[in-house]
Amino acid sequence: MKKLSITLIAIFAAVTFFSCKDDSGLYVEQMYTDAQKENAIMACLDACADTAVAHLFVRDGFYTYKDMDYRISYTTLESSLFDTLTRHGYDNLIDTLILRTNRLAENCGPQVSTALHAAIDSLNITDYDALVKGSDDAITDYFELYEYRHLKSSFQTPVSVRMPLFHVSEVWNEMVQHYTEYAAAPLNFDIQNYIVEQMLEAILTEMRAEEALVRSDSTHRNDAMKLLGKD
Repeated sequence: MKKLSITLIAIFAAVTFFSCKDDSGLYVEQMYTDAQKENAIMACLDACADTAVAHLFVRDGFYTYKDMDYRISYTTLESSLFDTLTRHGYDNLIDTLILRTNRLAENCGPQVSTALHAAIDSLNITDYDALVKGSDDAITDYFELYEYRHLKSSFQTPVSVRMPLFHVSEVWNEMVQHYTEYAAAPLNFDIQNYIVEQMLEAILTEMRAEEALVRSDSTHRNDAMKLLGKD
């Protein structure tokens, strides 16, 4: 019996030593359960969403944040509506529309935050390792893939409610009226949908940037997210 005990101890010590020396990373991966991986992914998404809201949905968040990277400027209209209005002296309407649109977007923070976290809570994850060990924005990419349509739908109401409040509808209608006086080609443009899409693009860009920091900088991680660290 004593000899058997010694043998078992030796085997246990060998296995323990081998596991500690395992350079493949498999032993470390086995330390985390799927539940812990899911918690890390969800915590990362929550943090990324909160950061995006904090950066964008404040005064000048869209209008001048990061050298105007996120300014909603209607660039797709420059070759039609904007060019026509500029030629006929309505530049002031263009500037007014851009400013009021960005102020509208900045005012949607509470509703956007609620929609983002609801989408995160409803997200169904099937391959935890692919997201945990993926690229710097793998989690945000997955979130966009499965929740973009839901978020786009959720953003419609807060934007539509604020369009008249911030006089975006009024300015837009006046621009379209002047445009039709000078242009023969019809204007086919869904302004509300455009605003929603621009808001979503900015949010997802900010979320990707924050996810990269979560993975590379320990100061951006809480305990739940520690297994995402690459530093």
